[in-house]
Amino acid sequence: MDASQIDRLFDEIAGVFESGDLIEAERRCHSLCDAHPTYAPAVGLMGVILCQTGRGEIGIQFIKKATELAPDEATFFNNLGIGYTDLKRLDEALCAFNRAIELAPNNAQAHNNIGAVLRPLGRLQEACLHYARAVEITPKSGQFWANYANVLMDLDRVEEADAAAQTAVNLSPNYAVAHNNLGTVRQRRGQYSEAEDHFRKALNLDEDYADAHANIAEVLKDTGRIKHALPHYERARELAPTEAAMGSNHLLALCALDGISPTEIAAAHLAWGGTQPSAPRVTRSNRRLRVGYVSPDFRRHSVAYFLEPLLEHHDRGAVEVFAYANMPTVGDSVTQRLRGLADHWRNVFAWDDRIFVEQVRADQIDILLDLAGHTRGNRLTAFAHRPAPVQMSYLGYPATTGLGAMDFRLTDSWADPPGMTEAFHCEALLRLDGGFLCYKPDDEAPNVAQLPACRGDGIVFGSFNNLAKVNKTVIGTWAAILNAVPRSRLILKAKALCDDATVTRITESFALHGIDPKRIECLSWIVDSSPLAAYHRVDIALDTFPYNGTTTTCEALWMGVPTVTLAGDWHAARVGVSLMTKLGLNDWIAPDRNAYVMLAVERANRLDALAHVRSGLRNRMADQGLTDGARFVTNLEAAYREAWNK
Repeated sequence: MDASQIDRLFDEIAGVFESGDLIEAERRCHSLCDAHPTYAPAVGLMGVILCQTGRGEIGIQFIKKATELAPDEATFFNNLGIGYTDLKRLDEALCAFNRAIELAPNNAQAHNNIGAVLRPLGRLQEACLHYARAVEITPKSGQFWANYANVLMDLDRVEEADAAAQTAVNLSPNYAVAHNNLGTVRQRRGQYSEAEDHFRKALNLDEDYADAHANIAEVLKDTGRIKHALPHYERARELAPTEAAMGSNHLLALCALDGISPTEIAAAHLAWGGTQPSAPRVTRSNRRLRVGYVSPDFRRHSVAYFLEPLLEHHDRGAVEVFAYANMPTVGDSVTQRLRGLADHWRNVFAWDDRIFVEQVRADQIDILLDLAGHTRGNRLTAFAHRPAPVQMSYLGYPATTGLGAMDFRLTDSWADPPGMTEAFHCEALLRLDGGFLCYKPDDEAPNVAQLPACRGDGIVFGSFNNLAKVNKTVIGTWAAILNAVPRSRLILKAKALCDDATVTRITESFALHGIDPKRIECLSWIVDSSPLAAYHRVDIALDTFPYNGTTTTCEALWMGVPTVTLAGDWHAARVGVSLMTKLGLNDWIAPDRNAYVMLAVERANRLDALAHVRSGLRNRMADQGLTDGARFVTNLEAAYREAWNK
């Protein structure tokens, strides 16, 4: 058989492969390789078939052989890179793709593929350059534009990401990934209805698309429709059972679900934890404690208001501080401030769990704290490998992590009274004397304003919590308060309220209880001035339940606005109890819904007392220690030492 005949035979085999009949393609390709073992195209195709049928380790050996037979053929190196990528051998994939690009600089597919490797490695700027080159070379590829949009989002270049994602949809309207990515951008921009529409289009094109299920669930949750979100969370977990983030998203949503018991929430978390690996404890040492804080939120974020006082006031003679930042970008001015307060800074975004664990052990961390729980960007799967002798959960999450490797959860006796909540945790509860929170107010917060009701326009209630916490029971309770207080109004502020459809749903929900929509004012995030200035228009804050506010409550208090809260029976439902008790404002805590309504009404009818509380709240927060970082950290370090000695 001469060379032209071999080429024709190979073309026939390639046609069978492209038709999707991999079994027949493999049979024929195997025969051709046996007859002509140095014919590089057949050897390379055999490797691709093996990689695509779950035999990647063998497949890459064939493709490597093809690169040896034809060392100047870029296609073989590109395919080798794909094989290594599928096997998670990313460094080798990079080498292969770089060689492909060196041989064929205008190979758009190779640029796209190397971008897909660089992105999870955290090398976002490099990935962005390759994706940009891919769309420059092949501007009509919806796939390339969709991938480009993703990395632009990672880099917070949101407007460019929107344009790229829209281009992907325009070019490939039947490509589910393009709609999913555009939905993600629109969600980030607060365009929730458009985001939901694109996620639904993605699911219409591919009903088994796990990411689209997870993303539409997030939109539904953020716009106050958690019960509608649950089937999508559950389906995402079914479709991607090995992706820990799918489970975490679901668990966070359960914390805000109305009508579910703390026992059920705890059981769901423990079931998730049971899917994670277990590891033995590592050895302890006797010296100055090395404490590591792990978070995706070393930036302008609610967690930072409570983390900064810790970093600022740690006794450096007793504690050496390590910060493990799981962030895709360099962050913002808050990041730089927090970085300056840590003795050691590690950016761990590009590290897989193995590298993360090895670094923590190399740092000889004694106590490692998770500050994210099951929120986005957490590293709980790394904690499962027990990189540190003592591991704790703190700040960023209102429930158990469910991880057997998590030793303690930091709390206090108000949020978790002894005997009440232990059964809801796999962690031992380490209760801090004097409260589990220390709040650092925003330096740019405006001064406290006069009580708005003194102007004679009626009482204004307010809640600036995420709409995921504003369930039907909460709306019914707030409506009862408005019905009982003539001329009163309610201001709601949340990111999702920039979406007209969401505003309509909220006001219609109140209308079902007889509340005129004109009495409900919906505000979105405020970006052109201090968002805290909105509290100048609020007399009384109303806490959400069962998932209380934390940062929003502290912000309201700092702005002179006391909060009516309802005492629940587990941590998320008792944060308000902790904060108000800390300040000596126990008379703002209601034991049940009826008492909550009566308390809000009674406070609304005592303007002199309300004005007195308002004028003194900032001093009270300082006097009672809620903003006293030095006092708080003394108690915290005592708890660390107690945990270390157990």
